[in-house]
Amino acid sequence: MSYFYLDTKEFDKVAQTIEKYSDRSVAEQIINDYLANEGGKKIKEYIRAILPVSGRTWNGKKTAASQTDPFRIQGENLAVKVYTKGNYHYLYFPDDGSNTRRHRGDQQFMFRGAEKAGDEIVNGVIDKLVKRLEET
Repeated sequence: MSYFYLDTKEFDKVAQTIEKYSDRSVAEQIINDYLANEGGKKIKEYIRAILPVSGRTWNGKKTAASQTDPFRIQGENLAVKVYTKGNYHYLYFPDDGSNTRRHRGDQQFMFRGAEKAGDEIVNGVIDKLVKRLEET
């Protein structure tokens, strides 16, 4: 499971935009909606792009995680949680550092994917906030 939170320097940019809102709960809702939808999708795309591929095949083997959508998104207050679907829980082993005899752990692709999406997400949040201000 991987959480995406705005880091301090990014939060300052967003906070400056939020200060322009007289009703901060509107800004909070815009951020939550963006993270749970567009932001979560961006994180999934970046994670999927760096997923390990074994190249192994056998009868009944499920589609490789990098070639399908192995993640679920759950919006939370000012955060989004990206986690794996049932058949793809094995992705936690190479991600969290757990090793088996043949696999290399501590790849942190969940974290790295969320981190790579960071700038796009911050810019997307700010764009949504500014657009809403312009509409009012």
